Amino acid sequence: MLTPDITLIYIVFISISLSAGIASVYFWVRVYYETKKGSTAWLLLALTAVFLITTSIFPSVAVSVPDPTVSETILIYLGFWSAVYTSIFAAAGFMMFTAFRTIPREKLGDFLLEGMTFQKNPIMKSACAKKCSLCGKYENADCPGCIAKNKHADNKCPIYGCVVEKGMTSCMDCDIMNICNMYEEEIGKCPVNERSGAVAEFGSTANLFERSTLLEYAPHMRYEDAVIEICLRLYGEMVNTVLVSTQPRTSLYREKLGDLIDVGAIKFIEISSSGKTVSENDGIIKLPVTELDKFFDLTSKLPKDCAIIFEPLTHLIVSEGETKTYEFVSKMAERFNASELILIGLLNKPAHDERVVSRFEGLFLNLADIIQTRIRILKGGREEYVRFYMGEKFYMDHSETEEKIVVKLG
Repeated sequence: MLTPDITLIYIVFISISLSAGIASVYFWVRVYYETKKGSTAWLLLALTAVFLITTSIFPSVAVSVPDPTVSETILIYLGFWSAVYTSIFAAAGFMMFTAFRTIPREKLGDFLLEGMTFQKNPIMKSACAKKCSLCGKYENADCPGCIAKNKHADNKCPIYGCVVEKGMTSCMDCDIMNICNMYEEEIGKCPVNERSGAVAEFGSTANLFERSTLLEYAPHMRYEDAVIEICLRLYGEMVNTVLVSTQPRTSLYREKLGDLIDVGAIKFIEISSSGKTVSENDGIIKLPVTELDKFFDLTSKLPKDCAIIFEPLTHLIVSEGETKTYEFVSKMAERFNASELILIGLLNKPAHDERVVSRFEGLFLNLADIIQTRIRILKGGREEYVRFYMGEKFYMDHSETEEKIVVKLG
């Protein structure tokens, strides 16, 4: 039998536990709704608070009711839920430990906010490549969106009909979009025009790719043209660039972008399987694959906002193995992010199984692929595009007006 003083102290503790437990349930349920039901992990914490309340109340019931059956039932209940919740917390700890080892630091905030689950914002596609999700009519449920609205409609939007007829995903796949009279006429009627940033355009290539992007391609795609296009655009925006590749593509890039080397706007690093030491020849730094860690010495003095285009990811995975390459790319992504550099990696997607592709995708903030004459970039749950222009014309238009900049490698 408890003394009056002990009973009073126990009641105070029980009251505090009950009050704090109810507050915990309230706040975690509110967090669940504030994250728009992003994850049930927050509800799990609310249920955990309920369990912790019972651990303080049930013992008092067992003491006050001297019935062996009641006591045994309570003990079994507490033992069972204790095992359940400790196992869940062990699993949650393992997930967090794994996240800190495999997810880039810049993504951890999103990872935690979503309650240990990644959820990409839905992309409401349209035939004209505008973003229906930004439209007031779509937000107010007055319109189901371009595709849903036109799919079974009698009077279809001319743009939708044209895109379907040509077998494209949107007007962004069309080479004549910029001179299409129908597009120009119909796009002016779109209510999305009232929203800022609704058109599928971007301010600059550097901003579009930052802070890191994985560009996935297939061998038949013009990914070399994509690399050249990115380099020329970055030069036009006065962004220092380091292009990392292997032979024979290094020679191709040297031929197409050699003028940028002459003005100091770009540097080449070639990953070599035959070299023994780091060397430089004709403006190209040759880095032996056996000395891969020296890549970080070569890039240690790059200025802020410099871009590194790293092409030979697939080459390294095949030649050096998945584990070693993953550790190298993970280190590269973390270091370049801390130095506020832009990292663009290229990966031959069909050459690897889904597990490997997914693993490397997790190291980059943005994903991109090549669609005919465009680079499609998925950034923040939204699609953006970079159109291929004539490289020589683009270069000439900018070379006469832009300031020449120099990349200094240590």
